Amino acid sequence: MNMLKSGISTSQIFGLPASQAGRYEFFGYGPRDMYNEIARQMHQVPGYAAWVLKKLEDMRLKDLQLYFKACHESRGLLRNLFWSDGINQLHYQLFGDVTAFDATYKKNKYSCPLVIFSGVNHHNQTIVFAGALIMDETADAYIWLLRQLMFAMKGKSPTSIITDGVMAISNAVRDVFSKVRHRLCVWHLIRNATSNVGNSSFSSTFRKIMLGDYEIPVFKRKWVQLIE
Repeated sequence: MNMLKSGISTSQIFGLPASQAGRYEFFGYGPRDMYNEIARQMHQVPGYAAWVLKKLEDMRLKDLQLYFKACHESRGLLRNLFWSDGINQLHYQLFGDVTAFDATYKKNKYSCPLVIFSGVNHHNQTIVFAGALIMDETADAYIWLLRQLMFAMKGKSPTSIITDGVMAISNAVRDVFSKVRHRLCVWHLIRNATSNVGNSSFSSTFRKIMLGDYEIPVFKRKWVQLIE
């Protein structure tokens, strides 16, 4: 970790002992092993994770409604972290009937999925209800997150929840929100249709129908015409 802080890349760090061993295969330790070890150290408490938790504690002094929950392994590693501040919770009470559950953001230095619970307000603006970081994308991890959401929002469940259709997320939604309508994200539906149907005319019409504002009978008629 000290070498990383000094600006030496992980590949360079791995190359040093490997060169001393003579050949990489003699080293008995691969680059992926080193990346995993660095990730484990970064999630240890104390360390980066402890700093984040301290930051959230400080924020709660200014926002008494701030709720956060951390899940640790027996070795002290931070596995999951959920948070929602007072404004997030107020927005959920007002606009949380339809909640999007998105776990596609992974562009962070720890390669941990950033999970966002969001919705749309009366000005058609995207608003955030809660955020989370998770170590792995398992049904258990998502079940834990959804239960934290329910606790933070004082037991209020959405009417509909929108996801990207990943099986682990679908299973978690079925476990926690068994009576909530589960819908697939429009963006993913359009992407799937475009990638699986080699007809540009179909894709264009499909997009217009998906994004159009139609009464139900009109939508059904347009849908039948599209399929025909």
